[in-house]
Amino acid sequence: MTSTGHESEAAGPTLYLESSELDPTESFCTDVFENAADGEYRVVQVTATQSFESVRDALNTQLEQINDPSEAAVIITTPQAEKEATRGQVGEDTPLYGFRVSPDDLTGISIAFSQLIEKWEAEDAPVKICLRDIESLLPYHDAELVYRFLNTVLATLQGAGADVHAHFRSGATDDQSLQLFRSLFDTVVDHEASPLQSVAETEPDAEQAPSTASGEATLSGDDEDAADKETAPEPDSVSSGEMSNEEIDTFLSGEGYGTLAFGGDKPYAIPMSYGYDDSERVLYMHMGLFEGSEKASRIRDQTPASLVVTRYERPDKWRSVVVEGTVSKLSRDEVREREVVTAFAKSELASVDIFVPDLSEVDFEWYMLDPETLSGRRSVGSMAGAER
Repeated sequence: MTSTGHESEAAGPTLYLESSELDPTESFCTDVFENAADGEYRVVQVTATQSFESVRDALNTQLEQINDPSEAAVIITTPQAEKEATRGQVGEDTPLYGFRVSPDDLTGISIAFSQLIEKWEAEDAPVKICLRDIESLLPYHDAELVYRFLNTVLATLQGAGADVHAHFRSGATDDQSLQLFRSLFDTVVDHEASPLQSVAETEPDAEQAPSTASGEATLSGDDEDAADKETAPEPDSVSSGEMSNEEIDTFLSGEGYGTLAFGGDKPYAIPMSYGYDDSERVLYMHMGLFEGSEKASRIRDQTPASLVVTRYERPDKWRSVVVEGTVSKLSRDEVREREVVTAFAKSELASVDIFVPDLSEVDFEWYMLDPETLSGRRSVGSMAGAER
């Protein structure tokens, strides 16, 4: 997915405001196939309502009427899901990549997008992406955090030349938050013009738990048991505050991966494992670079970078740290003298890799993110004094 030439073709992101919940039986949004080229094109669907198998079967039916994409991908947000990836086939010979991520794991969703961007960055073919069921994130995150997440995702996808649109049920949040989400999109379209079919909102006793205007969800089964043990406060009662340097050091030392974003005219973000040296307050990363990769270009040009590390449990239990600085390569002597491997030992694998590169074409080196600024925010109240 080379950005050359596509920025001028791809319109700014469009938001479809839905009046009610979308039909869960619909697979890929028909808009991603609009003006499907005779040549190569790629499509991505984000959904909260389907299994990989149901998406695959429904997409096969859709492709009976249209030109097959060269590749397709679906990111499915499923509560309590472990990050995992799978692969299938649709149409005559189209690979379908599937990512299953819990909706409370915004980093995991970003990782799935980053995997696709990295795989397709060298391909000169249009990419169309549909983000549906955005409101399904609200029971797990406050509106401001979802806004920041969407802002980063949209900037990254647009910077990569993708054509992006989203669907949001307008009654799922308050007017102030809705206006916040609207501000992220160049075009806002009413539900009458939506390419997806809406259905009447489900009753509280229906199989699928409805989302409410406050962003809560009706729980059942095991979820009720968990809720009995610990009940989250109303979103309006939750506030945030700055983290101290000691809290930031403890948090970064205890985590192990985040999202590394490079600035510039075309934002670019990738998942990244890291090790943190709290005595020097620097971060170490072990990266594989190959000729022509966007990541290699950004590092070579000394593009300003930021690493965002977030840990979220519920609206009153979250922490987020942003590290801003420049990424530089470390020599072998520096790696040894700084005991980089020891600092990196606590890192976590920041990937659910479905795409296996040719390792003979990848150079693995150690890099350091030397912070110019370190800032963190956390929920206040029950998290005060809590570890990590």
